[in-house]
Amino acid sequence: MRPLLLTLLLAALPLLFGFWMNATAPHPPTSAYAAARCTRYCYAHACPHATAANSPAYFRLRPLYGLTIAALLAGGRAWYGLFNVAFYLVFIPGLLLWLTYGALRNARTLRQLKQRRA
Repeated sequence: MRPLLLTLLLAALPLLFGFWMNATAPHPPTSAYAAARCTRYCYAHACPHATAANSPAYFRLRPLYGLTIAALLAGGRAWYGLFNVAFYLVFIPGLLLWLTYGALRNARTLRQLKQRRA
């Protein structure tokens, strides 16, 4: 029971952090372009603020992002939203929860085996 509770608490942390970030953000979310900062416009239109000097990871990961979007669009635009939700909100978190729970359960089992040997 303890590994399951710890797994669920760990899974809740990113959600709580996201809620906190959105609640305390200095600017309201917008899809309009803003020259001084990134907005949701940057997400949809390849960020014009990013340069190779200030965002090297952005340029390295951009091809992977393009491939991910192409794979999600493989079923057509009508299925894009469903695949996006299924992959990023169901499959990936479920996989991470399963792996975390397994690691915590195995750690507890190893600890119990060590106590039996001693």
